[in-house]
Parts: sequence; structure tokens; C-alpha cells
Amino acid sequence: MRSPNVKPVLLTKEQIDALHQLQEKERKNSPLGIAPSLHEVARRLMDKALDSALLHA
Repeated sequence: MRSPNVKPVLLTKEQIDALHQLQEKERKNSPLGIAPSLHEVARRLMDKALDSALLHA
């Protein structure tokens, strides 16, 4: 059996609160009032940060 390709990451309360704010912003921008999961918001944000860091490395 393969081990999962994901690892848990610990975040501060402030980071979680900021993710919730981004999630609500997504919900308000959605024509159906649907927001992505908190995990999806965090993954998108991490992807953008890594892309930016790699471009400026």
C-alpha cells in the first residue's frame, strides 16, 4: 500500500482566519453562493506563493 502524497501543515489562528476570509470572498463572488473548501483555498494560495517564489529565485 502506498503512503499518501499529502502531509498535514500546522497553521496559526490568524492564518486560518485569513483563509476563512478568502473563502467568504469566493462565496460572495460565486453566482451560486458556493465557496471552495478551506483546503482548496489553502492549496491555491500555496500554489501561487510557490510559483512566485520560483520565478524570483
